[in-house]
Amino acid sequence: MAAPVSPLVRKIVAGLVLVAIILVLVALNSCQTARTAQTEAKLGRNQTSAAIASGADAANTVGDVGARAADTDRTTLENTDEIRSAPGADAPVDAGVHGAGIRSLCKRAAYRGRPECLQQPAAK
Repeated sequence: MAAPVSPLVRKIVAGLVLVAIILVLVALNSCQTARTAQTEAKLGRNQTSAAIASGADAANTVGDVGARAADTDRTTLENTDEIRSAPGADAPVDAGVHGAGIRSLCKRAAYRGRPECLQQPAAK
């Protein structure tokens, strides 16, 4: 038969078991904290990459729009030169047609600064 275990030995064994359980719980908590930190870091990197890509897309879009607008203005000015240098360009045109044409052209950015497009102040 086994010798009886003294109360002191029981207390020591129980204390060691309790310490082991606490150490396991602390280790699990540390692993969970490390995993959470890794996940947050990965999310942060992904968000940063997405923000950079989004900013690049926006800059490219603005640049593309500006380039298209410049191309359109250049084409409009080339068209004007071609029309004004065409045979019969100096032929008289009805005032209503002329006014409608000027108003239409003045809506385009290429013409906004031209003298015929600037509005004159109303007479008092």
